[in-house]
Amino acid sequence: MSQQFQFMDIVFLGIVVLLLVNRLRSVLGTRPPRDENAKDAAENRPNVVDISDYRTIEGDNGAKMKFDPAAAGAFEEDAEVVKNLKRIKEAFPNFDLVDFMQKAPRAFEYIADAFAKGNKADLKPLLSPAIYASFEKAIDDRAARHETAEFSLIGFKSIKLVKAETTGTDVDLTVEFETDQTNIVKDEQGKVVVGDPTYIETVTDVWTLRKNMLSDDPVWVLTATHGKAS
Repeated sequence: MSQQFQFMDIVFLGIVVLLLVNRLRSVLGTRPPRDENAKDAAENRPNVVDISDYRTIEGDNGAKMKFDPAAAGAFEEDAEVVKNLKRIKEAFPNFDLVDFMQKAPRAFEYIADAFAKGNKADLKPLLSPAIYASFEKAIDDRAARHETAEFSLIGFKSIKLVKAETTGTDVDLTVEFETDQTNIVKDEQGKVVVGDPTYIETVTDVWTLRKNMLSDDPVWVLTATHGKAS
């Protein structure tokens, strides 16, 4: 009977997360229509902004994080993720998956926007030391070139929890975000040198977020990123 209730809890959480994703998409919007000429021009343009500075970053242990988003299903369909979530909940009763899935997309937009604007003060408390060092270098390099970046999140197409792990009292949750976004870089005269503000790019980013479950700090810290353009 206990196993049946646990299974129903997981199914319920899956339904809640699905509703949250649909609500986010309705609030943030989806890809707007474009005429064929604009679409062809954008597809033929090779200089879509490269923001890999924050998409693929080494974790704290120095090893690059490798993921296979195409092979990762929604968490409620992944037996390993479900099993690990149950273990996490048993070890840390204060763990709240629904709360995390609400915070994760907000953290994604906030961090990506702060990175584009070069707001180091906003980034520092949300990133592990290794990730912050990489972000800081990318921001400083951009400033040295007298360039500015602009990021706009059009909407979330999907949000999936693809991995759940624990190390001591730390919980690491890996989330795959598929988003529609625009990214451009301007020179000091304000001229667009990379990207196109009218081109909406579909991007898949995989982020690992960590929290010490014994800490009163509610923040989930970004510890690793990986991503690719769709």
